[in-house]
Amino acid sequence: MNFPISAFVSVVVSLLAYPGLAADPDPLVEAELPSLVALYQELHANPELSLQEAETAARIAQELRGAGFEVIEGVGGHGVVGVLKNGEGPTVMVRTDLDALPVKEQTGASYASVKTGKDDFGRAVPVMHACGHDIHMASFVGTARVLAKRREAWSGTLVMIGQPAEERVLGARRMLADGLFERFPKPDYALALHSRRRCPTAPSASSRATHWRTSTPSTSW
Repeated sequence: MNFPISAFVSVVVSLLAYPGLAADPDPLVEAELPSLVALYQELHANPELSLQEAETAARIAQELRGAGFEVIEGVGGHGVVGVLKNGEGPTVMVRTDLDALPVKEQTGASYASVKTGKDDFGRAVPVMHACGHDIHMASFVGTARVLAKRREAWSGTLVMIGQPAEERVLGARRMLADGLFERFPKPDYALALHSRRRCPTAPSASSRATHWRTSTPSTSW
């Protein structure tokens, strides 16, 4: 499983770092990989539908707290916000999606989902992380861990966002309506990633903006 943490960390640190940036963080990334693979498999095996991500949100909140972030849950529903202040500098928001899809898994993986959920009509439906949100969350957690351990390499504020209901567009809107940018530091930069099966890992593009758009149907912050 390919977690693009090194590229993601490099982009975040490039936005926050002083010229005297410390050495490449790859050794830290390598050290985190075994536990991140386990987290990915745990999340993959326990998907939750949009607007139903209670356990997923709690798990991400637990990881952020463990990394040293101040965490608030229940933002706009099951939204999670983690803040790590580290001196003067820009504010960078890193975002992941939390929800899964009503899809039956047929991968045969040892950690395949056998979960079911209820759709809007109360019908039982199979649930699977078929859009890569499990990989996104594991990479998000890895990024949070590495950056928290590398505070000497950057200065500023990190805001880590767990967005519910990305697949249904509702999650970002509800977090914004719940005062996301009034209650928490407003970002100078906002970053996210989307896994792609046929695309090799590479640094992400970034721009000085407070909005973005994902590559699946979603809404801009």
